[in-house]
Amino acid sequence: MVLIDDLGYTDLGAYGGEAATPTIDGLARDGVQFSNFHTYPVCAPTRAALLTGQDPHRVGLGSMEGVTPPGVPQSAPGYRGSLDGTYTGIAQVMSDAGYATYQVGKWHLGSEPDQSPRALGFDQNYTIYEGGASHYSDAVAIGPTETRDTVRYERNGRPIESLPEGFYSTHAYTDEMLQMIEEADESDKPFFGYLAYTAVHDPLHVPEQQLIDKYLDQYIDENNYNELRAARIDRLAEKGLIPDHAAIRWPEQTPNWKTLTADQRRDLAYRLAVYTAMIDDVDQQIGRLVDHLRGTGQYDNTMIVVASDNGAASASRLAYAGVRGGLEWQNEHYPSVGKVEEYGRPGSFPTLGLPNAQVSSGPYFHSKMTVFEGGTRVPAIIKPPRSGNGGEGPRVVDTFGHMADLYPTFAEFAGVAPPNPDILSGDSIKPVLDGTSDQIGSDQYGMESFGNRAYWSGDWKLVFSPVAAGGSGEYSLYNLASDPGETVDLADVHPDVAQQLAVAWDRYAADNGVVPVEFETVNTQSFANSPLLYAVDWAE
Repeated sequence: MVLIDDLGYTDLGAYGGEAATPTIDGLARDGVQFSNFHTYPVCAPTRAALLTGQDPHRVGLGSMEGVTPPGVPQSAPGYRGSLDGTYTGIAQVMSDAGYATYQVGKWHLGSEPDQSPRALGFDQNYTIYEGGASHYSDAVAIGPTETRDTVRYERNGRPIESLPEGFYSTHAYTDEMLQMIEEADESDKPFFGYLAYTAVHDPLHVPEQQLIDKYLDQYIDENNYNELRAARIDRLAEKGLIPDHAAIRWPEQTPNWKTLTADQRRDLAYRLAVYTAMIDDVDQQIGRLVDHLRGTGQYDNTMIVVASDNGAASASRLAYAGVRGGLEWQNEHYPSVGKVEEYGRPGSFPTLGLPNAQVSSGPYFHSKMTVFEGGTRVPAIIKPPRSGNGGEGPRVVDTFGHMADLYPTFAEFAGVAPPNPDILSGDSIKPVLDGTSDQIGSDQYGMESFGNRAYWSGDWKLVFSPVAAGGSGEYSLYNLASDPGETVDLADVHPDVAQQLAVAWDRYAADNGVVPVEFETVNTQSFANSPLLYAVDWAE
C-alpha cells in the first residue's frame, strides 16, 4: 500500500498530469484505475479509515490533533485527534494470517504506546509521527509546538535522535521499505507493506535541482492556470475519465490571472515546478520497489495500491503557523522563505497555492479541507495479484469507492475474515478487481469534517459547506453524473431528494458518533479561516 500525501486528482500521467510517472502509469496498465475513489478531506481521518476500516469518528479521528469543529471539545469521543476506541489494525489482521508487516513513513494517528505502528500489528516500522515537516535531515516541524522544534522519527519502537546527512524523506522511506522487503524475501514469508510518503505535503521540497529545472522550463512561460486546468480536463476526457464539456467553477478566492504581476506568475510557476518534480521523484522511487519485485519474481503475485490521502492542498504556509509568534518561528527555522529561486531547497517553505491546487483537482471543485470532490476524490490505482491485463489496460472503474474499502479488500486477498465486520464502513473491492461485480458494496456514504457535511447516494451528492469554502452556507444538492464539477445546486429543484439525503446524513451521524454543528456556527468560523486555507502566500 503506497499512500502519497496531498496528491491531486489530475497530477499523475495516468490522470492527465504533466509529471512523468511511467511506473505508476504502468501499474495502471497492469491493473485497475479508479475514477470515482474517495477519501476524507484531510489526512489523519483517511489514514484511520485505511488502517482500522471504520469511520474515523468511531476511532477518535473525526478531526486532527488540536483542531475540532467549532464548539466541539477535543474531549468528545470522536474528536480526540488520535486513535481511540475499539479497533483491530489491518496489520494485525495480516500478521495473524501469516504475513510479515511493515510500516514506513507518515503515521499521524497518535504517538502514545497503544497508538503506535507496533501496537497496530506492524512487525517493523520507520515512522514520522507528525503530519508534516521539512523533508530534509533538519526534521524541522511545519509550525511551532510547545515542546520541540523538530518532529519525531522512530525505528522499531526506538526514537531516532538525528537523521543522517543527505536525508530526503522520499528516498529514505523507499530505502527502509526495500530493506524490510528483502528480509521477507529471506524468510520466505508473504509481506504486507504500508509505505506512506510525506511527499507531496508542504513544504514542497525536492533535492534534484535538475528535476525542478525540467518542469520549470515547461511552466515558466506557460503557467496560466486557466489554460493548464483546461488542458488537464481535456486529457481526462480523452482517457474516458470524465464526460466531455463538463462544467467547472473556481473558488471565489482565486485571483484573476490577468491581474497578476510578472513576479506573481513566476512565483506560481516555481511552486508548480517543485511540486511536479516531487511527484516525478516519488514515481522514480516506486519504480525501485517495482524493479525489486520484478527482479525477485514477486511482481505478478503482489497486490500494489497507489492512492492519495486527500485532494491537493491550497493552504498558505500561514495556516501552519498556529500560535501567536508562529510566523516569526517559521521565518527563523525556514530562512529561505519568500526566496523563489530557493524553492525546493532546505530552509524553503513553498506551498502549492490555491490556483495551482485547483489545477491539480482538474474538473473537480476545490481542494483539501473541503468536502467537495476536489477535496475528496483522489487518484487510485490497484494492480491486483495475477492481473489479467498483461499491460494492455488500464481497466477503468467508475463505481464509487472509498479508502475504507481497502481494509476488507486486503483481508479477503489474505484469505481471512476481518474481525467485527459489522463495524466496518467499507466493502471489499475484490469482486470488482476479479470482474465479478461492477459495484463496491453500497453507493451510500456519509462524511463530516470540521462541521462540513457530505452524503453520496448514487449520482446524488448532498453538501453542506460554508460560503467561504465554496458552499451555499446551507444544504446544496448536486447530480455528479451530469455535473461532476458541482456547479449547479439542485436543492430547490429536487427538495425531496435533498430532504431524503439530509435524513440519511443524520442517521449516519447518529450511528458513528458525529457531533452535528449548527450551520451558522460553521459559516462564522470559516470566514475567519479561509484567508489561510484558500490562498497564496506570495513571495515578497
